[in-house]
Amino acid sequence: MQESREDFRAELRRQVRAGDIATGEAASACLPGLLRRLAHHEREATRAVPLLRLYHRWRRHRLRLQVADARWHIAQGRAARMGDLIGRS
Repeated sequence: MQESREDFRAELRRQVRAGDIATGEAASACLPGLLRRLAHHEREATRAVPLLRLYHRWRRHRLRLQVADARWHIAQGRAARMGDLIGRS
């Protein structure tokens, strides 16, 4: 019984690690596009029509959150490749 539980835990950790690695690789592929869109919206913020300024502020905020999330996933993937699993705080 104990052996099968340990096997299950080891397999679960392996699957989580594989998922973290794959997610990190996907996030690293998306990060340049997110940074490009964020830079575009930051440039356009000065030229925004007053009616659209609220949208541009919201869009910049959302893109910053997406960039931070992608960077976290990249770090998680790196840690998983090295055999660590780090928690999200």
